[in-house]
Amino acid sequence: MRIATWNLERGGRTLAARSAQSGAIQRLAADVFVLTELPEGFKTERRMMASPARRSGGRGDESWVAIVGDDVQELDLELPFERLAVAARVNHGRQKVIVYGAVLPWLAVTSHAPYLVQPGETSFEVFQRVLREQAADIALLQRSYGEPIIWAGDFNQSLVGALNGGAAVRRELLKKTLAELGFGAWNGEASHAQAGLKAVDLICGNAATIVRGQGRIDNVCDGVVISDHAGYWVDVDVTDPA
Repeated sequence: MRIATWNLERGGRTLAARSAQSGAIQRLAADVFVLTELPEGFKTERRMMASPARRSGGRGDESWVAIVGDDVQELDLELPFERLAVAARVNHGRQKVIVYGAVLPWLAVTSHAPYLVQPGETSFEVFQRVLREQAADIALLQRSYGEPIIWAGDFNQSLVGALNGGAAVRRELLKKTLAELGFGAWNGEASHAQAGLKAVDLICGNAATIVRGQGRIDNVCDGVVISDHAGYWVDVDVTDPA
């Protein structure tokens, strides 16, 4: 199964950029995409499940994250807008997975998105709380379904390399949380769109899973900047993590 994630927001402001984004997504033809910060009016011919459309955008309310694939099914798990997440079952032939697509709060969340901040919280405390809530959702999914769980999206924190845009305390907390779930970040060593940095858009799952292949979607296409994030994909056999 090919699983991909990409943050689209910064590059979706012109028709040329949106067209290039759509073309890149179609060419990759991943079995499932976790797309974050979708631009207003994003459309796809494939099935899509999105988080509540309450994120303030330039032309109306938008979703933080969407799961896109040919066979995406709703789960009996209603997530509030403040969770910055959506979950779905994805079927691909004999392979079936539960996908949890998410965004984690960034360093400037208290000024950029004060509606996500509880009274008195610091930026790190918002990150800590939302990470804890998302991990609790995933632990519930692990207990409730006998299927592999994929956690993917914009974690706003790299696991290795320079800390630009992140913080050591956030990195250690994220590493600890992944380990407690038995997860690894399958593309954690991949390069960010910004030279010298590592990926913050991660695709995570069973740490024992063998990654058969992986790659990036470049954030520049024919001279047009189509995102300030690279996209990432991994090929994994999710039915046989050993």
